[in-house]
This record gives sequence, structure tokens and C-alpha cells, in this order.
Amino acid sequence: MGEEHLSQNLIDPETLDNPSGEWTKGEKQESKCRDAWAAILFYAQLLAIFVVAGVLGIPAIEKNAGDVTDSTSFDDYSGLIYSSLIAGAFSLLFSSLSLFIMSCCPKLLIKISLLFSLVCSLLVVIAAFASGSIAAALFGVVFFALSLCYACMVWKRIPFAAANLNTGLTAVKSNAGVIAVAYCIIAASYVYVCVWMVALVGVYDREGLCDTTTTTVGGSTSTTTTCEANLSWGYFFLLLLSIFWAEQVFQNTIHTIIAGVVSTWWFVPEDASSCCSVSIKDSFVRATTSSFGSICFGSLLVAIIQTLRAMVENARNNDDTEGCAAFLLCLVDCLLSCLEGALEYFNKFAYIYVGMYGYSYFEAGKNVITLFKQRGWSVIIADDLISNVLTLFAFIIGMLTGCVGLVMNEIEESWFADYGGAASAFGFAFLIGIVISMITLSVVDSSVNTVLVCFAEAPAEFEKNYPELSSEMRDAWREVYPAECGF
Repeated sequence: MGEEHLSQNLIDPETLDNPSGEWTKGEKQESKCRDAWAAILFYAQLLAIFVVAGVLGIPAIEKNAGDVTDSTSFDDYSGLIYSSLIAGAFSLLFSSLSLFIMSCCPKLLIKISLLFSLVCSLLVVIAAFASGSIAAALFGVVFFALSLCYACMVWKRIPFAAANLNTGLTAVKSNAGVIAVAYCIIAASYVYVCVWMVALVGVYDREGLCDTTTTTVGGSTSTTTTCEANLSWGYFFLLLLSIFWAEQVFQNTIHTIIAGVVSTWWFVPEDASSCCSVSIKDSFVRATTSSFGSICFGSLLVAIIQTLRAMVENARNNDDTEGCAAFLLCLVDCLLSCLEGALEYFNKFAYIYVGMYGYSYFEAGKNVITLFKQRGWSVIIADDLISNVLTLFAFIIGMLTGCVGLVMNEIEESWFADYGGAASAFGFAFLIGIVISMITLSVVDSSVNTVLVCFAEAPAEFEKNYPELSSEMRDAWREVYPAECGF
């Protein structure tokens, strides 16, 4: 089926819920900085954290560590370092293999992930009854019933979710270098967290909240530093806002870059068909320059809510909070949690438009909402079937990497002898596997969301450039949503 035939069978947006025809297809925007004020503000707070870390943090650490005589050397941690490198290498290998496994049988894997969640819910119920916790068991029964109803309702949607996953995986494998970019940005995020921790120590020390005690035993001097948690609300708010904002910016930058790469793969295949394709460089440059302000803007909104939630939760944990005040704080926490989830979901699709066309934050969000509303696709946004598969694979990769940790413990017991032996080896490697696999699979998640938007935005281009994948997605969509199908 050619582009002309497909275009003739698409639903005209004016025949749907928008007779005025206000919705228009996205267009590539002029290359210029958008929402620049947000980028400037982000760089300002970034500079402030580095200054505080250098002026207050480093001197505070040197002061507290100056009198410590410790014989700890690299050799004391060499086992953990070597095991981390080995576990990380195996986790990368398992994550790479998972991409090919998912592309081989996506429909089967989605079914397995749904059944796996049901089995887990049932096991929780059985465990609760076995332990005699009736209240927990009854709650588990209700949750299991809801999970069963959910599985029955979404079972028919599996074909389209599988086709979407397969297309997203194909785009990622065609531009595998974008995964390396994601790891580099995560590494930069880790560096920032370390600097932020140094700044935090400096602020605590400056406010006089840290008490240093020096003891001498047998000619050996040691220093113990204890910090109180009653930092002033102003500093507390600014420090939390800084870390939450930065982490949101790092995550959303990765998401925007992937959206740019996948949309290029969709519209201009020749620019996005190799490991180090030009689309990766162009998308990275665009996300970190002209679109960076839009990324910072949306990230700031979420960070403010996250900061307020953290402060509310801190107040709830205060022993002096009880009665009506505790109830109000619980209510506020619930409202902020709902608002945070809704805004994060909004951002997930808004940044796809930012990456695709270079829209400003508000323009991108408006286009995405109108697109799904007018195309009659609102019902599928709630479909989270693919995330079930990604979560299951992250768990499996974590378990496999944990087994690698057990093998390392058998080969070189001295590496974990001081940390609990086999249990620590498994847990340590398991965590490394989870973290690395989640980074890789987050790339897939961003890719499939971008495919979903592109399929709504430009099915004709997809049919022209990738007829086999297009046929698979159109057939699945027609099968699952015949009343909403535009072709």
C-alpha cells in the first residue's frame, strides 16, 4: 500500500471532535533558543552548587578529615571495584541481548509479563494468609481481583503494543549509539550528585549543624562527625530543588535526544541508520542548546512539586506532628503525588514534540494533547503494557547479574569476605544489573513512546519508509481499535 492510498484512508481531523480544524500537523521549527530563561536559571543554580561545594564543602571535608589516620588503601576496596566492573560488563551484555530477545517475540513477552504480575499478586495473597495476616490477605485479594480485571481488559490490546515495541526496538538497534549517549549523561548526573553532596556538607558545616569529636586510642587519632537534620527550611528547599531539578533535566535530556533520533529514523531513514548516525549528533546538539530551555522549564515544574513533597514528608516524620495537622499533611502529600505523576506523564509526551520539531515547552504540550484528542487516541495513552515487559526484563537481568556475583564469590572469596560473603555478592551484583538495565531499557521506553506519537502524526511517511513495520502496526491497530482506526 503506497503513501497516496494510505493518506486517502486516514481520518480527516475535521471530521472528529474538532470541527473547527484547529489541529495541524507538527512542523520543524526555526533553530533558535526557546524558553531561554529556564536554561539560564538552571546554569545559575548549577554554578551556585559548584561554588558552594568549592568554597564551603571542600574545606569542611578537609577540616573533618584532617586529623584522621587511616590505613585504608586501594587494596581494601579492590575486590568491590573489580566485581563492579565485571558485573557491569555482564549487565551490559545481558541488556544488549534483551533487545534482540524482545524483538523476536514481543507479543509473547507482553503476555508473560501480564501473567507474571498476576502470579506475583497471587503469591502475596497466599503468603499473607500463611502468615495469619488477614487484613493484608484481604487487601491482597482485592488487588489481585483488580489486576485480573485489568489483564482481561487489556489482553486484546497486546497485538498493537507488541507491534509498537518491535518498531521502537528496530529504531534503537538502528541507532545503537544513542544508548552510549544515555550512559554518558547518566555518568554526568552521578558526578553532579557527588558535587551536590559536597555542597550539602559545606552548608551543614557553615550552619554549625555538624559536631566533630576527636578521640585518641593507642596513639591513633580518629575523628567522628555527626550532623543534625534541622537545616533551615530555606536552605532545605533550595538544596532539594537543585538536586531534583538537575536529575529531571538529565533524564528529560536523554528522552528528548531519543525522540529526535527516532523521529529522524521515521522521517529521514538515511540520516538514522547506523550506530553513530548523524541524527544522534544533531539530536544531542539540539537538546543541549536550542531546546535545552524547554527541557529545563518542564523539569523545573516537576522539581518544585518533588521538593514540596519531600518537605511535606519530612514534616510528617516529625514526632510533633499529630492529629489534624498530620491528616492535612497526608492529604497535601497525596495531592502533590497525583500532581507530580500527571505532570511527569504530560512531560513524557511533550518532550517528544520538543525532540521531533524543536517546539517550546508549552507549544509541545499543546500539540501532543490536541493530537491525541483529535485523533481519538486518548484511550491508548493509558496502555502501559510495554512498561511491564521492560520491568520484567530489568528484574531478570538483575537476577542474572546477581548469579554472576555468586560465581565471582566462588572464584575469589576474598572480594566479599568482609561484606557478608555470597549474600552480599549476589545483592551487590543484582543492584548493578538493575541500574544498568534500567538505563538501557529507558531508551527503549522513550523510543516506543516516540513511535506512538509518530504513528499518530505521520502514518503515511512510515508506510513509505518501512512498509513491513507499517503493515504490522496498522493491522494490529485495526484489529484492536476498529472504531478509531483511520485506515
